[in-house]
Amino acid sequence: MDERILEILEEQEKALRFESVSFASLHQIGERILSLAAERGGSVYVMIRVSGDVVYASAMDGTTRNNILWARRKANTAEMSGRSSMRDGMINKAMGRKLSERGLSEMDYTEEGGSFPIVLSSGVTIGSVTVSGMKSAEDHQMAADSIAFQLGKHISSVC
Repeated sequence: MDERILEILEEQEKALRFESVSFASLHQIGERILSLAAERGGSVYVMIRVSGDVVYASAMDGTTRNNILWARRKANTAEMSGRSSMRDGMINKAMGRKLSERGLSEMDYTEEGGSFPIVLSSGVTIGSVTVSGMKSAEDHQMAADSIAFQLGKHISSVC
């Protein structure tokens, strides 16, 4: 396991907490992700959930139903753990634990990156910002960069 990447992921999660959340701000995060993906020559599906409900979703040309299914699994992981799906996956791989050993189905959860939890400053996880379509770390970083931009924060990158 790359300890430095794990440190960056933890730093991102500590820095990117919301004082308050509005649907308008979440919509702006989603639109920023689409812009970043276009700039980087990618094609992604973006899904933002609050309290289990989808409050924003958009698919770029070139995405498929598979991207939607991956996004759901990534979001479930981030919302369940309160960590990015990338960090959750890295921790579990390092411990040699499989999803099934945690009582989780591979049909509903994943160890891939791309979902970042929406966490309030109080530490309560209320949802997730999820990207599916590029490499795991790129999906993760687009979500994190877009949240950071919205919050006016600067973060390190895992890419």
